Amino acid sequence: MKLPLWIIGAVCIASGIITMAMGGIGVPAGPTATVFGTLGYDALPDLVLNSQGFLALGLVGVGVALMVGANASAWKETGGY
Repeated sequence: MKLPLWIIGAVCIASGIITMAMGGIGVPAGPTATVFGTLGYDALPDLVLNSQGFLALGLVGVGVALMVGANASAWKETGGY
């Protein structure tokens, strides 16, 4: 029963990280790389999460919850170690 939870949780976390990296964070003025070059300063305070970023955070949260739930009773199976 735990193996499917671990696999689904890991897939959710990996999907969330990939989704975040592929456009979940950005600058409202346009593509992040070109805006940084245009502004001429470090625009990190201008970064925002878009809808894809919120989806990514949700996927990571669900994945963490599934993996924590799958490992909640692991101490019983290992004798406390």
